[in-house]
Amino acid sequence: MQASYDYLRAARALLDISAKDLAAKAGVSTRSIVRIEAGEPVGLETSMRVQVALEKLGVEFIPETASSGPAMRVGKGVVKKVGFQISPQ
Repeated sequence: MQASYDYLRAARALLDISAKDLAAKAGVSTRSIVRIEAGEPVGLETSMRVQVALEKLGVEFIPETASSGPAMRVGKGVVKKVGFQISPQ
């Protein structure tokens, strides 16, 4: 499945890596990452390089089915940060 630009942007945010780091891992320019995340067109090879890099980092892009839309998930232990903490009372 080819992931949408929105999913590529969300995956980078979920992994909490910089555009520069993702660009290096994908072998593309940082400007290409910025363009993807702004919804500006890039070549198919560029977007696929970014997707493959994200998949190697633990993101799985799940295609749409007859009963549900596309999705993504990450392997266990890939996401280290928790967005909020509940304080004990």
